[in-house]
Amino acid sequence: MLGKRTGWKLVSVLFLTGCASGPAWFPKGWETVPQASVVGDYCVHVGCAAKPSVTNIRVSGNRLFNGSKPLTPAFAAIDSYDVSLDRKEIVFSAKRTNNFDVGLVSIDGSDIHWIPEDPADEVSVQWAPRGNKVSYILETATGSIVRTVHIPTGTPLSVDLPRTQLDALGWEPQAERFTLVIESPDASQHLVSMTYAGEQRQELVASSDWLAVSLDPIGGVLVMRPNEMRYNEKLPLVIWLDPKPFAWSDARAALMRSSRVAIAIAPGVDDRFINAIRNVPWIDSNRTYIVDPTNRQADIGATIIATDPRLPLHHYTRHGNTVRVRPAVVQSFAAAFIADDLKGTPPPNGRR
Repeated sequence: MLGKRTGWKLVSVLFLTGCASGPAWFPKGWETVPQASVVGDYCVHVGCAAKPSVTNIRVSGNRLFNGSKPLTPAFAAIDSYDVSLDRKEIVFSAKRTNNFDVGLVSIDGSDIHWIPEDPADEVSVQWAPRGNKVSYILETATGSIVRTVHIPTGTPLSVDLPRTQLDALGWEPQAERFTLVIESPDASQHLVSMTYAGEQRQELVASSDWLAVSLDPIGGVLVMRPNEMRYNEKLPLVIWLDPKPFAWSDARAALMRSSRVAIAIAPGVDDRFINAIRNVPWIDSNRTYIVDPTNRQADIGATIIATDPRLPLHHYTRHGNTVRVRPAVVQSFAAAFIADDLKGTPPPNGRR
């Protein structure tokens, strides 16, 4: 949830025309940014273990079935499942209450055995080749964790990947190593291989794009800024609301390259962050922007860039301190708009 009004000075922006009451045009070049490459099918780069074909196990109504036989009750949601034919057992990730937990159930039906739960979501479950280990991903407030559990003994082993988003995991056939597709706010997708203990790491596919930035947690929020700060420099603050704060963003990369700004990346911010950021000497709280694709509209004395799906192509509206564009272009528009506003460039259709 977003913070209360703080009394920050309203940033008087708009590179675009005054207080427009109807849609107005903006440059078409603001609708795109350079795109980083993605890893794609990572099994092309490494020999992934083959998965057994089990067609009778299925999900319907958020419960697992073997053919027509229900194996679990209905849950709020099921994220993933995997079948071990050797053990005749299914591992699955299901939302019981507020988060996803990992459980085990027999192919023929049995009581569910839950792996000791974690407050974070436990998703993307799978059996390792040769059957006795399961792996899954924990999506925590500080990044991703890969957890492997030896089922006969219940012994867990965790590999911490702080400030990263883990997009995919695949086991190699020997079950001693896995490959991970990883991204982070400062590096686009890349492919790494390591033992299931997190050792002997090898980069198989490098990031196609990266940023020379520092990532600092401030008030519970990850803040990205230039690596090298100038003497007595104060950076404008961009609060970029994103449900996946550890993901790479082409638009944020474009903004960081064109402007000296600090970007706070989070699903939402609260008073803890607002109070903490006001005490950071290199933040200029009088120049603040919020990129808010979710339209939650916090009033903290900032320029808000939000969305309106009804707008025609290449157009925006402005009402008060809120600028709206089509959802498909809000991020690229925000990167270009903020960069241009900080330069104070005269617009093609009038000054502020």
